[in-house]
Amino acid sequence: MKGFLKFVVVFSGILLLSAVLAPVLHPFLPYSFARVFNRLVMVSALLAVLIFVRFRKVMFVQFGMDWRKDSRRLFLTGFLTGTIVLVFFTITQLLTGNAALSLRDLSWQRWVYKFASCLGGGLLIGIMEEFFFRGFIFTTLRDKMFRGSVPLAMVVTSLFYAAIHFVSIRKPVISQAPGFMDSLKMIVAPIQSFADWQAVWPAAIGLFLFGMILNYCAVRTRSLYASIGLHAGAVFFVRVIGLFVVFLEKNVLFWSTKKVYDGALGWIFLLLIGWILSKLLRKAEPLKIT
Repeated sequence: MKGFLKFVVVFSGILLLSAVLAPVLHPFLPYSFARVFNRLVMVSALLAVLIFVRFRKVMFVQFGMDWRKDSRRLFLTGFLTGTIVLVFFTITQLLTGNAALSLRDLSWQRWVYKFASCLGGGLLIGIMEEFFFRGFIFTTLRDKMFRGSVPLAMVVTSLFYAAIHFVSIRKPVISQAPGFMDSLKMIVAPIQSFADWQAVWPAAIGLFLFGMILNYCAVRTRSLYASIGLHAGAVFFVRVIGLFVVFLEKNVLFWSTKKVYDGALGWIFLLLIGWILSKLLRKAEPLKIT
């Protein structure tokens, strides 16, 4: 309980710091206020984690961030599996008339910039979120709160991961010159979104499944690099596919959108990703820390 209260206090401090900084930084950044606030929360959380672990190598080994001889292979396995399966998801959407080709009219310089931006964004999100969720949160729950119970830690981490992502369905109205009160709206918005459960439950299920697959990759390999690769590949795909394809979003509950996780067809492809990775990823030896 003491560890849980400490987590609540630290997370509350992170929210307060982000609420103060978001209005200050927003005018200088080319992003929406909501994105600035959300990224501040993530960066602040990562800084808190780094302060907590004090850059000790043993902690990075426990979190699965140590670089091993198979780390590159694990990353590429996750990245390529995710992107290739999602390409087939898109082909299915095109063949069934639920999506249409729509190539952006861009110069080659803009194409290079767009691809680099999508890839860079995918890598950044993959590293940050996997270190936080599958590294810090999962490891802390397993070792400190659930007495080594891997299944329970996987479920709770995935529920937390899904909640953090899907609760932004009901977006607050932000003023043209955002201030501290707008930051408070961003903090309260997740609670308001829970009330609209009919709109968020499909995305919640998909994100929970994706979180469980990411957890599985980390647990099976005792490394974060397969889950980082999968997460980065999925984000890269979702961002870059918009340059080529328009999803018509007909009967979303079944066909899903380009986000993949918000409909039954997307859930099937997510499960396919998990099944393929269960065949490709070898089970790692028990962790030995010296």
